[in-house]
Amino acid sequence: MRKTMNVLSLGIEEWRFAVRKALPTGQKSGFWGVNNLWDLCALPEAVSVDVAVFHHSFSMRELRCAAEYIRRRWPEAVILVIGERAKQLDDPLYDHKANCEISVEDLARMIETLVAGKAGIRRSVRSGLSNVRG
Repeated sequence: MRKTMNVLSLGIEEWRFAVRKALPTGQKSGFWGVNNLWDLCALPEAVSVDVAVFHHSFSMRELRCAAEYIRRRWPEAVILVIGERAKQLDDPLYDHKANCEISVEDLARMIETLVAGKAGIRRSVRSGLSNVRG
């Protein structure tokens, strides 16, 4: 398991608190929370993101704009959308969806699984590139 995990939470303050609470306590985790698209764009350049967790309080337009921004700025980040709007999305901008009844424990497991899966894919790609070059 990785020693660090960088999580970005987009949505209302109560949601950000729940996401932060869901993060593993035994790991050093970077956490950023934003209320809206403007706050997202104002994050410092040094911020790194592994997983972006969207709350359903964002409008469909804000979800799309935020996801596009995240894909440009952090192309390897996994985007997870929670809530009713997740059912309406059929777009490659979003990696995973979950309903709004997800428990904090399930959210924590999902975040860990997504970050671990992302690391595994990255290792496979590097290995494949090494084989092609070799």
